[in-house]
Amino acid sequence: MPSFTYKALNLSGQDVTGELDADNRADIVRELVSRGLCVTDICQSASRISRSFGQKARGRRLRVRPKQLSALTRQLATALEAGLPLMSALDVMREELDHTASRELLKQLRHRVQEGVSFSEALAEHPRVFSPMYVRLVKVGETGGMLDTVLAQLADSLEGQTELRDRVKTASIYPSIVLLLGIVSVVIIVSVIVPRIIDTIGVETFMLPWPTRVLLRVSGFFSRYWWLLIGLIAAAAFGWRQVFLRGAGRPMWDAAKLRIPILGRLTRQLEASRFARSLGMLTHGGVSITEALAVARDTIQNVVMRAAADELAESIQAGESIARPLQRCGLFPPLLVQMVRVGESTGRLGEMLLRAARVHESEARVTLDRFVGVLPVVMILLLACIIGFIVAGLVLAIVEFQTTGVGALSG
Repeated sequence: MPSFTYKALNLSGQDVTGELDADNRADIVRELVSRGLCVTDICQSASRISRSFGQKARGRRLRVRPKQLSALTRQLATALEAGLPLMSALDVMREELDHTASRELLKQLRHRVQEGVSFSEALAEHPRVFSPMYVRLVKVGETGGMLDTVLAQLADSLEGQTELRDRVKTASIYPSIVLLLGIVSVVIIVSVIVPRIIDTIGVETFMLPWPTRVLLRVSGFFSRYWWLLIGLIAAAAFGWRQVFLRGAGRPMWDAAKLRIPILGRLTRQLEASRFARSLGMLTHGGVSITEALAVARDTIQNVVMRAAADELAESIQAGESIARPLQRCGLFPPLLVQMVRVGESTGRLGEMLLRAARVHESEARVTLDRFVGVLPVVMILLLACIIGFIVAGLVLAIVEFQTTGVGALSG
């Protein structure tokens, strides 16, 4: 049976608090009225709430992908804009959705809201699905009575992020195929074709040119120690992931990415668009700049630029404007700095940040197309150099055979 805490006034006007077990709130009200108390507040006990919620969470681990979350947010915003109450909107969406995890998520959210918890607090209980920025903006929308508008803005942001993410994944398919086919081709040529051609020539190894000898040694290593090569590749991939993607080497790798010509520009634009959009939405919703920065910095994935955002927050707390430390760090695009300066001077910081986010998202698409066009060319040139070295080694071996063989026959 659920446990409820209550606040009430007795006949003398004094505050009375306590806790009772009952099936629902109505039973609590009837019991307190029969005692001569005037109920002012009732809420379910936190211990019971967390325990019952924990049982539900353990029963099913929800997994809602970003694309599904953006669609869910858009549908909820549309339902609220149409005038439906929140509870009815959650019910309607639950009946229409086909995705099982999304339906279960809406069921849990509705249950928590029905128990008296605010919608933002219910969202905060699912940190794997809803980011701190999402929860903070929903809380702003609840407080200001503009939940539908805030959800529409969140839907726009999530759809833009999903579109960019899908664009990056699609753009990486062709270079990945080129790289895979190139590696497989080189391995087959070196380990199978080169030894057979050299055996057919029949020239002693010490008489071969140095490129051919290098090929033979590489071929022998592939043939004898292929299992060691696979182990080294797997260990290198695991070490790279643990050290440079998740460990102490992450700042070094993120700093190196910013220095690579096209990739660095793309990284800056993507991070600037995320940072500007999240900060703009929060400040436009009335959140203080210090609180907004604390949330917006978590949307930055590059740890070097995230550290710059932390320094930015410290500078603002010290009394500086936003534009000056943003320009001083030298990591964010100049356009963002300029639009922030204009927003501060005109009192429209949130609006200018959202404009900057749209501009940088557009520039990121152009840079991504350029990167996708250049990367395969670089990979093909690299593979061409490797295959050219292999061909040169074979041609030099054939020339050496013709020279030594013809000389021996004529002697």
